[in-house]
Amino acid sequence: MTSPRHGGPAPDASSPLRRAGHRVGLSEPPPTPPADRGGPPPVGASPGAAVANEISDGVFGGPVVMARTVIGGIHHHAAPPMQVRPQQLPRRAPFFTNRFTEWSALDAARATGTQTAVLSGIAGIGKSALAVQWLHSQQETADAQLYADLAPPHTAGSHPEAVLAPWVRALGVERPPGLGSELLGLWRSLTANREVHVLIDGARDAEQVRPLLPSGPRSLAVVTSRRLLWELSADGALLLRVGPLAPPDAVTLLCAAAGAPEAAAAEERAATAAALAASCAHVPLALAVTGARLRSRPARPFAPPRPGVAPNQPQEHAMSAITAALDASYAELEDDAKRLYRTLGTLPAPVVDPDLAAAICDLPVPTAGWLLEILAEEELIGSATEGNLAARYQMSEALREHARSKAIAEHDADDQRERALRRLCDWTLVQLRHTQRLLTPAQATLLNSLPLPDSPFPDGDVALAWVDDQAENLLPVVEAAAAAGWDELTYQLVDAWWPYFLLRQHYERWLAAHELGVAAARRAGNEPVVRQLLASWAIGISRSGKPAEAIPLYEEVLHAARAAGDARDKGQALLGLGGARLDIGHPAPAREHLREAIILWESCGYVRGIGLAEITLGQACLAEQDPAAATVWLLSAYGRLTGLQEHFEAGRALALLGHARTTGGDSAEAIADLERALDRVTTSDLWRSRTLEWLGDAHHHRGDEGTARAYWLDAAGGYETMIRPGDAARLRARVANQ
Repeated sequence: MTSPRHGGPAPDASSPLRRAGHRVGLSEPPPTPPADRGGPPPVGASPGAAVANEISDGVFGGPVVMARTVIGGIHHHAAPPMQVRPQQLPRRAPFFTNRFTEWSALDAARATGTQTAVLSGIAGIGKSALAVQWLHSQQETADAQLYADLAPPHTAGSHPEAVLAPWVRALGVERPPGLGSELLGLWRSLTANREVHVLIDGARDAEQVRPLLPSGPRSLAVVTSRRLLWELSADGALLLRVGPLAPPDAVTLLCAAAGAPEAAAAEERAATAAALAASCAHVPLALAVTGARLRSRPARPFAPPRPGVAPNQPQEHAMSAITAALDASYAELEDDAKRLYRTLGTLPAPVVDPDLAAAICDLPVPTAGWLLEILAEEELIGSATEGNLAARYQMSEALREHARSKAIAEHDADDQRERALRRLCDWTLVQLRHTQRLLTPAQATLLNSLPLPDSPFPDGDVALAWVDDQAENLLPVVEAAAAAGWDELTYQLVDAWWPYFLLRQHYERWLAAHELGVAAARRAGNEPVVRQLLASWAIGISRSGKPAEAIPLYEEVLHAARAAGDARDKGQALLGLGGARLDIGHPAPAREHLREAIILWESCGYVRGIGLAEITLGQACLAEQDPAAATVWLLSAYGRLTGLQEHFEAGRALALLGHARTTGGDSAEAIADLERALDRVTTSDLWRSRTLEWLGDAHHHRGDEGTARAYWLDAAGGYETMIRPGDAARLRARVANQ
């Protein structure tokens, strides 16, 4: 078929003129052409005939020329399409600080082929800043980096098409399909062989995220959310919680944002900056906004408040935005979860597990565990370090303050909060009494004779694991009991923590708790309790490396015990005085105190005390370079304590016996004793480290330097865990000098 006007073939359906999508049709007759200007008529036209351009029902795929007369050829030189490598990420946060742990986790996941990472946390915690900073560091290998904000009030998160359409256009498709299934298929095709990085900000749930994930094996998606989005772990995603900054990092960010980075190191201003950072709960958004407000101060943005002048509170505006986001998360909770959240905010329990939550809210343990999981998914509590027995959670200060405000706003009664605190203290005390009976059954404690319900712990190992899990709650719970005026409960709690103090040697908690316990016992007028807690307080002071400071406390116990005619307490004071005087280098008076204690305890039949005094007498002999006499005392102590099934104390005697034998030159017997002792003292960090050190000494005396160094390094690590840097440095120096 030919075109009636041009003499050539008519455009068919496959012609570029039809395919392009631009329809041109002239339904009106063409206008009368202007007067002839002397040019020749078009080829094929009769002289004087009118010439018009008309294509009916045509589709043009390129430039169209409409002219009366064309002389010569038409040449069209189209500009090449602009090739843009999509780089849609927001700019980096100007005061980004630290996040080394999270950054390392992202790097490690990327190195192992993980394609999706979910950063979760409360509003303002710095999820997006971390994601942007890290993705910028990965851009060198990316073919494209795309961004979508799904958080309200943005509407992009309502349908995946709202995100995918602009992403597909950014990848070079000018007219993406409108249907969701076709668009999704095109997205997967476009990303199958490219390295595409996407940042999906403010996701609400996993189903919102899944259609947006690029399909290629080299691609990468980072998702931020106020929820955990644990469902994405089924797709191989890394789940990474983002928490508040450490206090020093928070101060660094605040000072940088305030335009006074030097204030972080200036002694006279650092304290004010640290207090202000704490009032921002160490949350990056609050710190950055507060710093920006402080920047307007002329010269000293961290000047301390002047007396009589109301302090400026620049952080209040910053925290209000975070509070609004937390309010939205709280509003979506069921009633029981809301009640648990409010209760946790008012109680002094930094770490919570299902058993504790059940106790404070009077709920079944499975129900409490489920509610904790709900709060964790909403990022209203965070995951604590992995526990020995159960899942453990913790609240940041920002969340705790929000939960407290909700308790006040919803009119939780004061007596209701007090009952929850009492349930916490009573539950803690009962659990601790069970650990006492399993871990230190022969130890003289205040509560050993009182009845108890069935034990929740099948053996001592489980009991000690529980003590370790609850250690962070020790001081806050004791302090809360003391503040509530529950003196009897306060000193009972301090006494019940004895296995932890004895076995874990955490001196800061040991001394602080006993100061509270002694004060409570004095207020209650309970003199036997005062004597017992003074003695155990003095033990902690002496073992913390300050034996001279412990002597006045032992002397007070000795004087009070003599006045009361209490032979057992008198012997305990003499034992403590002997150990303290030995530690300050006075073995002769130490032996006198110890022999007097043995005589007292023989008169009242306290066999365990005699064994303990014999251990210290053995140590006194070692201090005087008399290993033979030390061996006699330590063998007697070992036999006596083994007969009482005091395995830990017998292990101490056996370890010292091995040390005495090494000193006396019998390293073979020493190693055998020390290896047997190691199994018995393993529950005590201090005595395990000492035994390892002495094993190193024994192998050194035998000439086995490699084994000696291994034991010394193991012991040094134990001393460092207990924060005994002097002992650790001493051993590491020995290793270095071998």
